[in-house]
Amino acid sequence: MSAISDPLLAVDIHNSPLFYNSKFNILVDDKEIGRRRLWKVIVDHEVVQGYQAALTQGLSTSIKAVQFHTATGVMFFLVTISPLRRSNGKIYGALGVFHDVTALKLAEQMRIDFVANVSHELRTPLTSIKGYTDTLMDDVSQGRAIEEKFIHAIARNTTRLMNLVEDLLDLSSLESDGVLQKVEIETEEFSARILKQLQTTFEKKKHTVSYHADVKMVWADPRRLEQVLVNLLDNACKYTPEGGKISLQWTAQSPESVEVRISDNGPGIPQEHQGRLFERFYRVDKARSRESGGTGLGLAIVKHIMQRHGGSVWVESAPGSGSTFICQFPAR
Repeated sequence: MSAISDPLLAVDIHNSPLFYNSKFNILVDDKEIGRRRLWKVIVDHEVVQGYQAALTQGLSTSIKAVQFHTATGVMFFLVTISPLRRSNGKIYGALGVFHDVTALKLAEQMRIDFVANVSHELRTPLTSIKGYTDTLMDDVSQGRAIEEKFIHAIARNTTRLMNLVEDLLDLSSLESDGVLQKVEIETEEFSARILKQLQTTFEKKKHTVSYHADVKMVWADPRRLEQVLVNLLDNACKYTPEGGKISLQWTAQSPESVEVRISDNGPGIPQEHQGRLFERFYRVDKARSRESGGTGLGLAIVKHIMQRHGGSVWVESAPGSGSTFICQFPAR
């Protein structure tokens, strides 16, 4: 029992600990466990009741997601409590097994948050579309002239919805299989094509875009690499003020890796936001991001693409000093 990976606590009919293993001692971190009553060791009322039901009625109980505050943070456990009986059937104690379900609890919370975020992101453009459509229908029924601006608003929000759904499907594909078709890609030709594709976007804000490559080839999936560069360059364009500078640079940091660095001289990103930038729907400036038409999934897609390549992505930034997004690819 001492070697079992789950924390264990057995108590006698007087609620005094009979036995506990080292895992439980770490969980509770109380040197006086053996001298205390059950309710002094475990503060969760439902768990204490489960022990009492086992001791007095011989019932087995399972309690889901019991929260414990440990030295490493909050943890959640599935607690199964059963009576301990002698050979004649008489109950002499109760045993609780604490199974760690922290990862499952966090995954469940992520799912709940994701559904809530998706619902919110879908509702905003749908509300606009519904409102403008009702107004147009009313205008038609009353014989009034149709306002062109309403049609443009419907088209704009429809495009936003389509982009969001496409990004969600793309993210789902990356998470489920994410099969890559890796080939050798010539960095200069490939990057020039992407920059030309975004040229009109840069020109609208009078951005100066520079390009440099110390590396001639990268081993990657062309379609996914295009997504990475377009997402990062598009973000740099959105958040860099008019007349700003953006650069794209390929470098070899070691024989085992190739990096592409996309830099801008925009406002920069505060340190407290940098750790969450690649989460789905996380935005530093929510109002500004929605105004620019972003779905909130671009950086999450970049992160998953880089992980599928066996690489990584991170940001280096400080307020007032611009931002640099670095994607590191294995050399082969």
